[in-house]
Amino acid sequence: MSLATAGPGPGSAILVAAFLTVALAGMAYVSRMLGNGTLGPNPLVGFRFRPLLRSEEAWQRGHQAAVRPLVTAASVGFLSLVGSVIGSRHVLPYLIFVGIALAVMIVGVILAAVLAVRAAKRV
Repeated sequence: MSLATAGPGPGSAILVAAFLTVALAGMAYVSRMLGNGTLGPNPLVGFRFRPLLRSEEAWQRGHQAAVRPLVTAASVGFLSLVGSVIGSRHVLPYLIFVGIALAVMIVGVILAAVLAVRAAKRV
């Protein structure tokens, strides 16, 4: 596979970037709502680890700790998706940028979960 191999093109790249941007923005928005207490313990969104479910304060503190890594991951992921659209004429740069966006999203969620559990255990 060479750099000269045709990529998906801007149209498809924009569609993929738009879909992933909605996911990243949703992740950042919900994490902020959980972190500032707008969304308390509920059955729909939030981390479901035992330390966070012990009390409302543990839930709140845990989700406050998760905000920064999730918002950072969403921001870096978005920038990577912009790069994927710019590099969409060639398959290798496109796949690298999309891969970075997905990897950052996964790492952000894992880091946020670890920090949330640690913060909840301190309550």
